[in-house]
Amino acid sequence: MNSDDKDQIARFTKELKTGDWLDNAQRRSQRRKSPWNLLLPLFGLPLWAAFAFLFVRLGELIHLAFNPALNASAGAFFDGPMRLTTGLIIFPSMLVGMFPAFMLANFLVYRIPWARRALEAEDCNSPADGYGPSQRAIFRMGVVAIVATLILIFVGAALG
Repeated sequence: MNSDDKDQIARFTKELKTGDWLDNAQRRSQRRKSPWNLLLPLFGLPLWAAFAFLFVRLGELIHLAFNPALNASAGAFFDGPMRLTTGLIIFPSMLVGMFPAFMLANFLVYRIPWARRALEAEDCNSPADGYGPSQRAIFRMGVVAIVATLILIFVGAALG
C-alpha cells in the first residue's frame, strides 16, 4: 500500500480522475455489515443539524455586527424572501456543519467498545479506511470548508 492509498483524500481524488470512485465506494460499502454502523447516522444527523444551526447563528451574529441598525429580536435576518446575503450565510453553514458533526459521531461511536471492535474488524483488510485515517480526512476537509464558510459568512454579512 503506497502513501496515496493511506491518504483518503488523495485516494478519492485519484479515483475521481480515473473514473472508478463509484465502483470502489460500492465495494468498500459491502464491508459494512455490522448494525453498529447504524449509530453513525443516528448520532451524525442530529449533530449535523445542531452544528449547522450554530454556524447559521454565528453568521446571524456576524451579520448583526456588520449591520447594527437591525434589531436582532425582530428577526431582521430572516425578515422576508431569501436574499444573497442570507444565502451566503445559510447554505455554506448547513454544508459545513457536517464536518464537526461526523467527526464527533465517529468519536462517540468509537468510544463504545463493542462498536469499536465490530468496526475495526470490518476495516482489518483495509486499514486506510479505519478510524484514524477517516478522522484525519474529515478534519483536513473540514478545516478548508470552515475557513471557506467563514469567508462567505463575512462576505454575506458585509453585503447586508
